[in-house]
Amino acid sequence: MKKISYFLLTLTGLLSNYKSSAQQDLTLYNMEVVPQRMSANPAFIPSYSKINIGLPVLSSQYLNVNNSGFKYSDLIKHRADDSLYADYGNMLSKLAKNNYLSVAYRTDLLSFGFIVKEKNYWSFNVTEKADLRFRYPKSFMEFIWKGNGALLGQDLNFNFGVNFTHYREYALGYARQINDKLTIGGKLKYLYGMENVWTEKSDVTLTTDPNYFAITAKSNIIINTSGVGSNSSININKDYLFKKKNNGAGIDLGGVYKLNDKFTFSASVIDLGFIKWADATTNYQSHNANGTFTYNGVALNQVINKDSTNLANTFKAVGDSLNKQFKIDTVHHSYTTKLSTQIYLGGKYNITEKINAGLLFYGQIFDKSIHPGVAVSYNQKVARWLNFSVSYSIFNRSYNNVGLGFALNAGPVQWYLVSDNILGVIFPQNAKDLHVHTGINLTFGRKPLDRDKDGIPDKKDECPDVFGILEFNGCPDRDGDHVADKNDICPDVPGLPQFNGCPDRDGDGIVDSQDICPDDPGLPEFNGCPDKDGDKVMDKEDECPDVPGLGQFKGCPDRDGDGVQDKVDQCPDKPGPASNDGCPEKKLFLIDAQGNKLRTVVANKDGSFNFDELPADESVIFKLEGEDTGNIEELKIIVGGISKRAVRDNTDKYFRFIVLKTDTNKMGKENEQDVAIKLNKQEAEILKKAFSNLEFAMAKDIIKPESFASLDELAGLMAKKPNWKLKISGHTDNQGKAITNLKLSQKRAEAVKKYLVSKGIAADRFKVEWFGATKPIADNKTEAGRQKNRRVEMLIIE
Repeated sequence: MKKISYFLLTLTGLLSNYKSSAQQDLTLYNMEVVPQRMSANPAFIPSYSKINIGLPVLSSQYLNVNNSGFKYSDLIKHRADDSLYADYGNMLSKLAKNNYLSVAYRTDLLSFGFIVKEKNYWSFNVTEKADLRFRYPKSFMEFIWKGNGALLGQDLNFNFGVNFTHYREYALGYARQINDKLTIGGKLKYLYGMENVWTEKSDVTLTTDPNYFAITAKSNIIINTSGVGSNSSININKDYLFKKKNNGAGIDLGGVYKLNDKFTFSASVIDLGFIKWADATTNYQSHNANGTFTYNGVALNQVINKDSTNLANTFKAVGDSLNKQFKIDTVHHSYTTKLSTQIYLGGKYNITEKINAGLLFYGQIFDKSIHPGVAVSYNQKVARWLNFSVSYSIFNRSYNNVGLGFALNAGPVQWYLVSDNILGVIFPQNAKDLHVHTGINLTFGRKPLDRDKDGIPDKKDECPDVFGILEFNGCPDRDGDHVADKNDICPDVPGLPQFNGCPDRDGDGIVDSQDICPDDPGLPEFNGCPDKDGDKVMDKEDECPDVPGLGQFKGCPDRDGDGVQDKVDQCPDKPGPASNDGCPEKKLFLIDAQGNKLRTVVANKDGSFNFDELPADESVIFKLEGEDTGNIEELKIIVGGISKRAVRDNTDKYFRFIVLKTDTNKMGKENEQDVAIKLNKQEAEILKKAFSNLEFAMAKDIIKPESFASLDELAGLMAKKPNWKLKISGHTDNQGKAITNLKLSQKRAEAVKKYLVSKGIAADRFKVEWFGATKPIADNKTEAGRQKNRRVEMLIIE
């Protein structure tokens, strides 16, 4: 057991937490006819055949050897005489802080896949995988070359790392074409582990004291193994192949998105999984995790005196101390390792039907970081029997990787050969990477020749070089209007068959290219523009598009036909001259007592009538003619520039009007603005009482005595408020002649003024108005209404 511990310590130093190496296949990624490229993206459905069978063991042989630190030619040089020598200085200059030597081997024991209903692809594979990754630090190589004397006072971290895994993968894959653009895929994997070496923890440093040259070492390690320890042996039998207790699971996920005919993008995550190791496990760990050992050297006198006994005892003591400090304990328990996950992000550009260019970003996750790579490729389908790819890639600090791959198809037999660095195969001494992937497949149900990839064989495709649809025997219909492009006058815009594929958005039977108003249903006579009101004036020129009108008025109506359009006609339903804004003219006849017409006057626009002069009689009689004159109660008569008022006499069936020749300045000025004084509650009550209690003798202007008390109270209030004025307004009902009622309303208003003046209130503090029956506040048809209309209103004003 002690020998095994020292052997591992000597071989690997302290191992860090490495994962298994992984498959890269950067060139194979864009070789569409090879089924094995699904190992990089499970959404890749083979484009060559419907059924693919891998010959056992022969279908996939994969080998990848990579050294990220240096090439053979960096260390071994030729002298002038062609002899060889080791140039350690040059080799050290090529190293990074941490360097990796990786070996990966894959072989498919069984694999097959088949397409179901055109859009589904099922696959299955059994693959044997063996991975080794060895990490070596630059500091250790410098220590060997320069010695500790050149590295005084420096902490040298000798974190060697070795990870080895041998396991078998059983995988079931499924991919589905969701639509013409998107395909997704996944793979579920059962993992059967066989051998493993994994360092769970390590920490080894070496420091040389710059003053006394004493060497101090520190060490802490945990190493896990399965199937390679002292309690295990490799015996290829049934138990070894199928009955080990090392089980795991994994998953691959991928997708492909076709943006258009030129660009396609893809992405995948491979080897998300783990293996739990429980069979024949051996675990080595430091007995003293924080132990240190300092070596001070051997006494010089022992060497000079050649005291072999003391010298031997001294080295023995050093060895015993070293063993005591760095003793390795051995236990046996299960542990779990993760797979080394890989990420692919790809893009492809179709240069021609058979040629495309690819760009691929690749990342492998191990040692707690992502190790990236990038590749560009040129891919061509030379013929149905030959496809090839050329690539250039950068990864693992290697910059001269030129890849090459081809696939030959002879009947049902396919042979492919791919390398991400062909120079590594031909000149391995000058390359950091050696990569080969080859195999033989059987392919059946090969898809017929379809140059434009529209799913219609060329022999049935009337347009074999242009992507088309089955409806038109492989010819395209770009706008999807069910009119083949070759017959479509408007191939880029969806249209109608009756218009040879051209659109008629508004459905008016006029194609958009000839339709001045393509979004509004219209008429042929107006080149597709509408006439909603049917007046033969198109809506875009019709100022009244919702009402039938006339062309002379830009589509606006003239209902009464008087030549004045309705929108400016003050009487749109009655004919009238434009001079009267389209309204019928009202005529006022000056007549005598016998009804003879003496003079005729046409109304002004404001309804007033102008007379140069009127007869000097007490009253003047008029007769008004015209429509809708029956409801007119008074007229404005202008005589010599002075405004007068004519009031209807309701007893006259001829609509005669009587005009008071009194100047309107002495009549009620109902339009004059009076400002009422705000009264308090007591003041308002006095005014209200005077109004409510005011009564007159029947048809006379004599105030009844019962009204005196409230009027006296009002007079007293005004005497206290010398700045107040009182407006008195007289009103009557409509019984009797209008002129009589007007005079009665005047006399009653003046009677109230006269009474208050008699109580000592100055006459100039009153404003008197009279309106007769022209301002009723109730219905004159009832006695109650007429009684309310017979009133004298009073208002305190400024």
